[in-house]
Amino acid sequence: MSAQLLENRYQILKELGQGGFGETFLAEDRHMPSHRRCVIKQLKPVTNDPAVYQVVKERFQREAVILERMGEGNRQIPSLYAYFTEGGQFYLVQEWIEGETLSQRTERTGLWSSTEVTKLLVGLLPVLDFIHDQGIVHRDIKPDNIILRQQDQSSVLIDFGAVKETMGTMMNTAGQTTSSIVIGTPGFMPSEQAIGRPVFSSDLYSLGLTAVYLLTGKLPNEFHSDPATGKILWRSPNVNVDNHLANVLDQAICTHPRDRFSNAGAMLRALQAVIN
Repeated sequence: MSAQLLENRYQILKELGQGGFGETFLAEDRHMPSHRRCVIKQLKPVTNDPAVYQVVKERFQREAVILERMGEGNRQIPSLYAYFTEGGQFYLVQEWIEGETLSQRTERTGLWSSTEVTKLLVGLLPVLDFIHDQGIVHRDIKPDNIILRQQDQSSVLIDFGAVKETMGTMMNTAGQTTSSIVIGTPGFMPSEQAIGRPVFSSDLYSLGLTAVYLLTGKLPNEFHSDPATGKILWRSPNVNVDNHLANVLDQAICTHPRDRFSNAGAMLRALQAVIN
């Protein structure tokens, strides 16, 4: 793919990743004087049924409008520069965030302190508050989907799940369109999301487990859980974590949504009480 210009405009530089819904590339925009770098997501619908394709196309346009609105409204969400379809596939052109993911940072510098994790959460929760206010659940918060911007170390939330869900659109036997896939990453997503019913606090659960990973270096599936309550037993004498922060994270990763914080603002206030 690297030799061609997409949309007669974007020169692919390298592949950044691939998944079940398509591939992601780093590219240069040849129509910009600076040859601005950008990220191109190539998305493939799971079926080539023409009736479904039309539905996917309409939903894709709606999702692009939402991504544009969110990127314009918050610097911690990548800007959407363009979207188009070509050869039966769908493309999003987004701001390239220069920096490293939380996974990369942790691999490079080791475990985070309670102070560092608290600072990260205090920076990210207002972003979640912003997207939830728009009626959007991110659905795939994890260490790989948060980038620390090289320029100022601010955290940027990437890879929203809704566009991927659109690509999973299928036609059921009654002739209605339905999504064939669950969006999220096993371990980081709560049980209600795994059955396709995410709520706003599903994102708080994923963020809580992301924080636990930074503090412990362990992925969610490496912990035992209490057979009676389902509580994830992540605290350990070997890990030095501030007790107030640990209590906030315990509430964020409760099994049932009703036991978690009601919204990102409530979790933020609990953390700020820790700081103060």
